Amino acid sequence: MTIERDAGDMPVFPSDEWVGWLDAALSECRVDDSVGLVLEYHASDDDAPVFCWHVRIASGRVSAAVGRAGEAHGLPVVTLASDRDTARAIAIEGESAQRAFAEGRLRFDGDPRLLLAARPAMEAIGAVLAGAA
Repeated sequence: MTIERDAGDMPVFPSDEWVGWLDAALSECRVDDSVGLVLEYHASDDDAPVFCWHVRIASGRVSAAVGRAGEAHGLPVVTLASDRDTARAIAIEGESAQRAFAEGRLRFDGDPRLLLAARPAMEAIGAVLAGAA
């Protein structure tokens, strides 16, 4: 189920407030219980500090939190990194992460097979965010 939100309610990206907004939107997302993965995102520019957040997919639920995932989750971690414009385009504007990766604007660290196995979960997350933005 997706609850429509006014895009004007979305906090500035990226920020702690935006990650809180993301967490609330993702709380509606239900995924296969067998998927266990953490996606960690690093957004940076030359003139600004790195902003990190992570999305946890586990036990059929999805959540987001500010900061690095670390080892606390006990799940495999895939790390994505880009400049802030690319991060915004992917997270808010619906740009394809695959395209950004192919164009060299998105960097990836981790086992790509984890993302392939989690594809249905990633699509469910994308559908929730499309309704939330």
